[in-house]
Amino acid sequence: MVWRGGARFDRCLESIAAATPFFRRVIISLTAPEDSEDMRLAQQFQRQHPSVEVICTGSEFPTMQHQTFWVDYLQRSGASPDDWIYWLAYDDQVRSAGISAQIDDEGNWPLNPKTAYIGPWAMRHESAEILWTGIEGDEMQSWTSFPHKGPTRMPLLAWIREQLRQPTYMQMSGSVMPFGNYLELRDGTPRKKGPMRIEMATAAGTGTEFVEEFSQPISVIYGRSNSDRASYGNAARAEDIHLLTWLARWVSHHPRRAKDFVGIMTDQLQTRVVRSQPPTEEWRVRGTVR
Repeated sequence: MVWRGGARFDRCLESIAAATPFFRRVIISLTAPEDSEDMRLAQQFQRQHPSVEVICTGSEFPTMQHQTFWVDYLQRSGASPDDWIYWLAYDDQVRSAGISAQIDDEGNWPLNPKTAYIGPWAMRHESAEILWTGIEGDEMQSWTSFPHKGPTRMPLLAWIREQLRQPTYMQMSGSVMPFGNYLELRDGTPRKKGPMRIEMATAAGTGTEFVEEFSQPISVIYGRSNSDRASYGNAARAEDIHLLTWLARWVSHHPRRAKDFVGIMTDQLQTRVVRSQPPTEEWRVRGTVR
């Protein structure tokens, strides 16, 4: 997904070029006017890689409307709910080395049914104004949303409860989930209005029961080392009402996990009714990669 990408989008395209053999389809979805600089970059890339598909909203849409736009396109063009989607933001990169380390000799990804894959992420830091200018191949930290010492595969609600109780760094970019999860988020009620908590909401498709991370990062995230994650957390918590209702919907399909949902609701009441201080986000570093 691309929104006002500019030089960061150009950088992202270089990583996509190296990674196209790992994917059956590559779709670049822009929310921009047809004559935008981003569209020019995408069309130039398409000429170099004719199998790549480029779609454009024609004007700028909010995040969830843009998501509906490309989900509609995939559905119209034959995508199946069982297809797997690797989601990437324009300001990040595909990490081909991480994918190569995990696929088998025939190019198959090690994906388990009923599972959503979230992280880990290779992290680089840059400012909002100046792009990263380091040396490719230098070590990067690997950040995770799972416990430091494992497990790296958890029941869906157990993973979500941990995120809500003790937030850790989490990004949609580089996630791998079934297309059916995106269809449910588009069509289900209540409708999601904003992008916060989208990682958890998308993971909570009714066919998904577990969340797992790959053995190493398959994407590189460019963060801001001085970013105000506390403010981000406050904005995200404003969308917890949607998430809780969405999880109640999930539990109606998985009644044996009702106890986990009750635990999440109890935590929320503790925070909102007793007005306990929201937790400070923890940034968990799994190790380093190149």
